[in-house]
Amino acid sequence: MTDNKKLEIQFHGRILDHLGIQMYQSPVAALAELVANAWDADTATVDITLPTSTPNTASTISVKDSGNGMTFEECQERYLNVGYNQRQDDPTKRTPAGRRILGRKGIGKFAGFGIAETIEVDTISNETGERTVFPLILSKLRGDGEYVSTNAFEIAVTLYEGPTDARRAYHGTTITLKNLTIKKRPSLPQFRRSMARRFLLREITDTFAIRVNGQPLPKENRSKVQFTFPGDFPDDAYDGTIDASGFGTDVVDSDGHSIRWQAVTYQEPISDEELSGFVVYVSHKLAQTPFFFNLEGGVSAQLGQEYLSGIIEADYLDDMTVDVIATERQRINWDNPAASNLLTWGQATIRHILREWASRRSAVKTKMIQDKLEPFSTKLSKYSPIERKTVERALNSMARMPRISNEQFSSLCDSVLLAFEKGRLQDLLLALSEVDSASEADVLQVLIEANVLTALHTAEAVKAKLLVIEGLQSRIQKQTLENELRDFVADNPWLLSPRWETFAKETRVTKVLGEAAAEAKLNDDDDWKGRVDLVLSSGRQLLVVEFMRPAVGVDWDHLTRFEHYVTLIRTKIEALTHLGLTSVTGLLVADKLSKSPTSIKKIEALAQNDMDATDWDSLLASANAQWDDFLEILAERAPDEERLAALADSGSDERPKLGATS
Repeated sequence: MTDNKKLEIQFHGRILDHLGIQMYQSPVAALAELVANAWDADTATVDITLPTSTPNTASTISVKDSGNGMTFEECQERYLNVGYNQRQDDPTKRTPAGRRILGRKGIGKFAGFGIAETIEVDTISNETGERTVFPLILSKLRGDGEYVSTNAFEIAVTLYEGPTDARRAYHGTTITLKNLTIKKRPSLPQFRRSMARRFLLREITDTFAIRVNGQPLPKENRSKVQFTFPGDFPDDAYDGTIDASGFGTDVVDSDGHSIRWQAVTYQEPISDEELSGFVVYVSHKLAQTPFFFNLEGGVSAQLGQEYLSGIIEADYLDDMTVDVIATERQRINWDNPAASNLLTWGQATIRHILREWASRRSAVKTKMIQDKLEPFSTKLSKYSPIERKTVERALNSMARMPRISNEQFSSLCDSVLLAFEKGRLQDLLLALSEVDSASEADVLQVLIEANVLTALHTAEAVKAKLLVIEGLQSRIQKQTLENELRDFVADNPWLLSPRWETFAKETRVTKVLGEAAAEAKLNDDDDWKGRVDLVLSSGRQLLVVEFMRPAVGVDWDHLTRFEHYVTLIRTKIEALTHLGLTSVTGLLVADKLSKSPTSIKKIEALAQNDMDATDWDSLLASANAQWDDFLEILAERAPDEERLAALADSGSDERPKLGATS
């Protein structure tokens, strides 16, 4: 019932266009304003519900809070009062719970019109228990008349329930956006990350939680952070104070206004534009999207920016009588005197950080050089002092290139040392060692040649593997299937497949295998008694390989027993959590497999359950083909390199073909 209640709005709806709703045409921007309103209502939680499929006419987005809610009178005097400023003449005014008020312009409540045609408000007051529900429909608010109207526009009240203490416990406000104008379903992971960056959650998570489709907002992943500032500044290079959380506090102007800040540099360039640069928060909410303080001025100001991410808390900007934050709260007016001093501080701080970053990054690589040279110390000691100095100076010169990552540099060191040991790259290294700081072109030339040499070294190793496969084929043809063969494969697991190159022999599960074999009755069958088993592991994966003895034809019954055996092993391994093994793969290798339709279907079913069955010819032919493909890929990386081409050309065409082993 409505009890003849009426609400009205005293402006023409077209003014909404001029007030900036077109700035909220992304779900994140629009809903962040509604979340900010919920914060101002002293809510502890905000639940955002997004569509889980492509939006249609029935799709909605809702933002629900458990805040103070509004009485009917407050809906009229505050919510429908365009431009209503909660702070009034006091920019430092707080909410009843003591929170800094985020709202200032009084139009964020209309941000939903950026992505929807209808905003439905459903609110229950914690003061009176009143419940009021009413819609705002953009097309009706806009109308067809003049841009400004002196006549009040009536808002239909779809539900009004009077004061009652019983309803006060359910206080809060739900904003539902209907008739969505967005065409694509928001990506939930991306939305959660972007929303998290709109608010300084680190500061407010104890009293304020945002959930999206029931999931909390994610924390920033800093696993790839290399340096943190101001903490990684030298002791005598930073004048501010650093708190226990690693944030610095700096005074930015003569009036004593201070900020809190922290910056990190990552090991690799930042690919996410929402992380690249400094974000400015004011009263826990985004006020400036990531930027580099409009920094210009040559290479020293630009080098390293792609690695830099920072946070600044500048709450003092919200205490100014002049509002320096743009309508959509994503930009600060840096020309305003209240903000210009912060801009100057930011430019100087970025330059300071990047100078220290380059120095520290070089120092880390210098330490890596020392570690890399250590295994070669015996060999290098045999060279003349001039030769050793050449290598060390060349590597140090490359270490001063900050854009080369640690991983790239480590690989480069390996290639350079290998190349030097084999008498390659001598001229390039000599030239590189004679300059104090390598240029990009110098290092690029070394990288190109070093990559060729690395590929060549790898190709030589692959060629050796292919020859070993031939040796195994010879053993199989001689029907050698004893522990000697098992140990040979255990030492060279890549013989089974290149994807198993990292596996090593596993001895901790011997008892488990024995128990499983007994339960599967493998030992009761003469065909299984002569088998040879091999167990390998890598990380959390266990690989169980069963070699059937020569001349045994593997049929449907053998395959069923093998399936039972691996299934039992999986069950037993699940209980042994201390082993850290979470998956078990089975492989049955036989001299020959039955070609009956039932056996073929069984093999296909086993493959779907991570259990493979194959004969020796197929297994070794597959390994041959994969390593041959690897050789071709290496050759393609350096098409003009004759050494690689020669190795690739001497591949499968010149090797003996695998023959029948039965």
